[in-house]
Amino acid sequence: MTEPARKPKAFRNCLFKSLLAMMIGIVLFGPDAQASGGGQEDAKPSESAEPKEPQIPETVIEPDSIALTVVLPKTGAIRQMVFYVWLEASSVADRAVIEQAEPKLLNAFLRDLQRIMYRDTQNRYEKLEAGKRGFVYNGPELIAPPPPKTPEELEAEKEALEAAKEKGEEIKSEPPFSPFRPTTNRYFAALQNRLLATARGIVPPESIRSVQVRKFYDNWPGDKKPGR
Repeated sequence: MTEPARKPKAFRNCLFKSLLAMMIGIVLFGPDAQASGGGQEDAKPSESAEPKEPQIPETVIEPDSIALTVVLPKTGAIRQMVFYVWLEASSVADRAVIEQAEPKLLNAFLRDLQRIMYRDTQNRYEKLEAGKRGFVYNGPELIAPPPPKTPEELEAEKEALEAAKEKGEEIKSEPPFSPFRPTTNRYFAALQNRLLATARGIVPPESIRSVQVRKFYDNWPGDKKPGR
């Protein structure tokens, strides 16, 4: 074959390869890929918009955990427990009062828990099978704080306060925000009320707003675990 005859064929091969490369590029990097990339970019704002963990107000104190071991003399059963108890002051100023009395409060809580959990341990030992006595409790999820008040809302509150003063009336300020939902567990609701009554016998009653059992771990080391 002569040289002029080979040139058109080589040109066609080169053109075919170029078109093939363009088609592959369109498939790999065409509108579908751009749509996919756009979807990833659109996902970024939704990730940043995810709800943040609720902040703990300054009125809440998180003391060290309270560890308690109960031994039943007749049976030798051992129960190990850990309580995470938080204290909620009525105001930021009251927090200092509670912090000063914190060692006394924790010791008083420990005495309460020793009495309560001894009876509870006897009850669970008698009524529940080995391996089914221990459990874990977590308090309700915390409430996120409300958004800050707008200038209009602050101005309206100021005007209402001034109007009340002119009439000789007194407007009570709103209580500080509380992140705690009421627990639906009746046992721990009663336990919190008992600890709150104890706390109000040690610090000024109006200074402490609530006592919260946030977590509870229960372990019976002598019990055989299910499946073993």
